[in-house]
Amino acid sequence: MIKIGIIGFGYMGHFHYEKAGHFDDVKVVAAFDVNEDNLAEAKELGMETFDNLDEFLKEDMDLVVVATPNQWHAPYSIAAMKAGKHVLCEKPATMSVAEIEDIIKVSEETGKMFTVHQQRRFDKDYRALCEVIRSGEIGNVTTIESKVLGERGVCFGWRGDPESGGGMLYDWGVHLIDQLLQLYPDEKVVSIYARIMSILTPAVDDSFEINMKFSNGVCAKVTVTTFALEKLPRWYVFGDRGTLRIENIMSTEGRARRIKGDVQGFDSVVGKKNLGPSRTMAPLKPEFIEEIEIPDLPDMTMEYWTNLIDAVKGNAEPHVKPEQILRQMKIVEASFESAEKNEVVKETI
Repeated sequence: MIKIGIIGFGYMGHFHYEKAGHFDDVKVVAAFDVNEDNLAEAKELGMETFDNLDEFLKEDMDLVVVATPNQWHAPYSIAAMKAGKHVLCEKPATMSVAEIEDIIKVSEETGKMFTVHQQRRFDKDYRALCEVIRSGEIGNVTTIESKVLGERGVCFGWRGDPESGGGMLYDWGVHLIDQLLQLYPDEKVVSIYARIMSILTPAVDDSFEINMKFSNGVCAKVTVTTFALEKLPRWYVFGDRGTLRIENIMSTEGRARRIKGDVQGFDSVVGKKNLGPSRTMAPLKPEFIEEIEIPDLPDMTMEYWTNLIDAVKGNAEPHVKPEQILRQMKIVEASFESAEKNEVVKETI
């Protein structure tokens, strides 16, 4: 039986409690929180409850889930590993490169696993994107646009508190950066330019744009805002033989098209005198274009947790490794630096 304790039994604490419930050989045995209502609910669910961290960490547990506001991720993760527990930490793992470096050091010293909840590696839209790009069906990719657009214009709860690590770059940015890094794991990010804004939430960033250039020449643009009443596609990808667009996270809408065979764009304008307002931007004839099927992939909602339990048992490597998170945080820090200085940050990350 794998025994789990949860630090922070709020929204994400409940999320992980429910995921653990899918396994017959996993049990959530304890919860630590500073909120009395959260502890009362945990007690009703059969857990031992604690408002003292040291007492909580004395419990017989194999894995501790850290699901608190962001500023507590590093100290709680380090304390849990020093107490002999493996750690699953909510994202963002930390609020700085220095903190993740400290965590990695403690993980190596204690021999305890540290991993982060980057579950959006298994979203259907992202996996479909990866399959189309890696198939080569749209040719060599030049540009990837990744967008998440909300409508409410708010960063609610502690996500609107800068001391708690609020803001969209820490909230959604780390997911979208992680996806791009996993798409090109062997390529380096060689330049970063970011614009980070507080449009309707003055205390933290509620909108941002990050432009990253990879060593293979691919340019990736990540856009997040909490206030957009007209939608753009979740993904838009330019290749030198075709184009891909995916409308939403569930990958239920979208399409990809490519030019047929050896057709070149000018083939359809040779000898034509009237093609509308522009020969350059004139559309191709329909017979020169073919549709590419976007794969309908199976649900992998439980993949992260299935791998996590196997890793705790010693039967697998965790999908999300600390060195990947270190690289991710370096890009986050470079993005904040770029926005503050209003200049391109050229680093090899």
